[in-house]
Amino acid sequence: MQCRILILTLAVILSGCASGYQKFYKSYADAKTLPDVQTLSPNEAPKIFASDDLTRDVRIARSKGYIVIGQSSFNGEKESERGMIEQAQQNGAVMALFSSKFAGTRTITTPLFLPNNKTTYSSGTVNGTGGSANYSGTSTTYGTTVVPLTTEQQRYNQAAVYFVKSTRKPRVGVVALDLTPELRKNLERNTGAIIDIVREESPAFIANVLPGDVIIEINGATVINSKHAYELLQAVSPPQGKFTLKIIRNGTERLIGINLVPT
Repeated sequence: MQCRILILTLAVILSGCASGYQKFYKSYADAKTLPDVQTLSPNEAPKIFASDDLTRDVRIARSKGYIVIGQSSFNGEKESERGMIEQAQQNGAVMALFSSKFAGTRTITTPLFLPNNKTTYSSGTVNGTGGSANYSGTSTTYGTTVVPLTTEQQRYNQAAVYFVKSTRKPRVGVVALDLTPELRKNLERNTGAIIDIVREESPAFIANVLPGDVIIEINGATVINSKHAYELLQAVSPPQGKFTLKIIRNGTERLIGINLVPT
């Protein structure tokens, strides 16, 4: 009986809990509420790709029109892709990038509480005024034995990023960020916005705008920061559908003409 309980307890410990990809999922957007996106169809399998540099590969995916809708990150025993696939199916992600890196070995001691019951058998003869009588019986003492279970567990830092695919052709096709303090110092300026991502086959891509370019003017208007850059880009509606960016690339200012996609 004790062996059966020990085996059952070990099975529970080794089976673990829910997948870390599901337990530690953080949502950034509900795919069902996003306009003009391709989501996963029922019973469809998402595309899964391993990455040795998630930051780099997420930027590449975004340049190809993929939109991040959530991510999972956790430290634990190395998990199979099943939990990640199930999470992607649950949130409608058509693609997931994942990374798994060895983080070390941890010694884990778990107490196992096993029953330790003792049964005593007794018999004898009782003498009394009416004569003598034989008797027999059992008595049980209930107790518990604690058995330490020590295991060596290999731990991994694991992460996954989930995407849907945009079906809308971008009007310009850039993602801009504010200038960092270091970049402001190097450029000797406070205003501007740096291009982080250029969407492939977009007007900006065709005009040879590159990640790392610093936008300082849009159609002659000074760009203050990334928020202002987006406002100016949304507002431009020039004749013939063409407008001009003034950028700094490798320390040199230059003008780039971009043909807008009609809205």
